[in-house]
Amino acid sequence: MKFGLLTEGEVPKGLSYSARYHEIIKEAVFAEEMGFDFWGTSEQHFVPSAYAVSAPETLYGAVAALTSKITIRHMSVVMLRYNHPIRIAERVATLDILCKGRLELGTARSNNIEYLKAFGVDPVTTREEYRETVEVVVRALMESPFEYHGKFYDFGPTNIVPRLHGPNCPPLYVSATSVETHRSSGELGIGSMTHDNWFGWDYMKQCVSAHKEGLRSAQPIGGLYAINPNLGLLTFPAHVAATRAKAIEEARHSVLGLFNHVSQLYLGLARAEKEKGGTGYSYFEGMEALVEKGSKNIEYLIDNSPTILIGDPEQVIKRIKEYEAAGFDEVILKIDGYGHSTVMRSIEMFGKYVFPEFRNPRGIPANDWESVGVPVPSYLL
Repeated sequence: MKFGLLTEGEVPKGLSYSARYHEIIKEAVFAEEMGFDFWGTSEQHFVPSAYAVSAPETLYGAVAALTSKITIRHMSVVMLRYNHPIRIAERVATLDILCKGRLELGTARSNNIEYLKAFGVDPVTTREEYRETVEVVVRALMESPFEYHGKFYDFGPTNIVPRLHGPNCPPLYVSATSVETHRSSGELGIGSMTHDNWFGWDYMKQCVSAHKEGLRSAQPIGGLYAINPNLGLLTFPAHVAATRAKAIEEARHSVLGLFNHVSQLYLGLARAEKEKGGTGYSYFEGMEALVEKGSKNIEYLIDNSPTILIGDPEQVIKRIKEYEAAGFDEVILKIDGYGHSTVMRSIEMFGKYVFPEFRNPRGIPANDWESVGVPVPSYLL
């Protein structure tokens, strides 16, 4: 089981963007110290405080310069025309050089109708546009020169500059919410990051099965990259504290805020596409039933949604073992929005009290003071 840290730059009330960005860099560096396998952020636009990172590549350069071991994963490059594939390839190659081959490329189709409206993208065509953009990026990275002739892009022989740090394509992932995207990513030999899974454990297992089914007939684009079978679960969000009550208290505003905001985005996108006769986002309509039960009830959301990982270390470990049993290879921990000192404490507790259970449980001793009858508090930092 691997563990990653996701930050989306949530800015606490009253804080400046400048202060938060410098905190993000410190959190990434500390994540390396605490044993996280990878770190990254998603590409977001137009949301003033909840998702404040619109140009993640710039942050990655700063983190690459201050770290040496942690993998830098671009969690969601939106693969639509407003991110031109040649510009994506140029930025990916540059980042791969800066981090000396520690880069992984996570892609996304977009789940925000406001992005699509602002950048002039038809929600009905996002699946085919995503597929074509991914292919152009891969060919630009791996073929020199490359050319492509498709519905959305048409290039004669073209070279991008610079080239990747090494000879191989960075591992590819997709941020996936639908069963169909899980299946299609498997067919392309791309790892899946199961994202915003508010729809319950049964739906999550359908996604896992679809990805594994797709992998059985995987055909990487042009044979230009190695098949990536990894399946990651994105927690939305994650937080660990000494007690469940403390973890819930510290995460309450972020959990409920994310749920209510995301549900509005998903329902809005499903309705907008439906008006145009599309069905690719129709599964988001399932949010309506969840909103009635969960919009103000964090305990209900924690207990019923696999995407929320909130509790003390023992509870968090138990939930992660359920992810592992369901077929996941990694957990992406969105630890963000609790205030910098609380985020740093959560990162530390994951590193000290959660990760060892999956890496070396025999290295966790029984407590000597308890063996002589003295009660000892748990999870001290």
